[in-house]
Amino acid sequence: MKQLQRYTLSMIFVFLIFSCNTSEKKKVPQMDERTQVQSTQNYSVDTTGVSIKWTAYKFTEKLGVSGIFDQFALNLKNDHGSLETLLEDAELTINTVSVNTGNEIRDPKLRTFFFQVFHTDTIFGKILDTEEGKEALELKMNNITNDVAYTYSLKNDTLIMTTHIDVMQWNGTEALKSLNKECYEVHTGIDGVSKLWPDVDVVLKLPIKTDL
Repeated sequence: MKQLQRYTLSMIFVFLIFSCNTSEKKKVPQMDERTQVQSTQNYSVDTTGVSIKWTAYKFTEKLGVSGIFDQFALNLKNDHGSLETLLEDAELTINTVSVNTGNEIRDPKLRTFFFQVFHTDTIFGKILDTEEGKEALELKMNNITNDVAYTYSLKNDTLIMTTHIDVMQWNGTEALKSLNKECYEVHTGIDGVSKLWPDVDVVLKLPIKTDL
């Protein structure tokens, strides 16, 4: 009798184990982090804290030299909403005379030997598309308008936009030659080559507030 009871209990235990292992598990659809944040949260921009940083490159090994623009105007068509809504059709106007690298010798040379030769006292930008994977903005310099790709992300309550510019697409050859000639020695690396790259990386930071 005791053996029969043990056998019966063992069979019940085995049945319970198989019942748990064969239970159906439903998969929860996963959302991209940026898409999930945008779809569930609204924001507003603190325009007083917006900043623009650029990085140009010299030497064959491509050493970065960074600076900012002290004078610019950001025009947002929407003052609150999702990240996409905030950026939609936004316009940016930059005064190149306000270029600032923190170097009193370099800054006047940038104004005179680059931006004046580049015929660009104002840079104009406009967001064309905010859809993920299709982000594009219009950029006008040297009387030429081109579309460039950009990316954006949210980090520590700051909306960060980044883009890469090749000034050759805006006929920047003469401006690059002019500045490199003026700064020949400081653009000369350990290989003895004086090099100023046409590449410029730009980062626009917009402090944002969460709408409650």
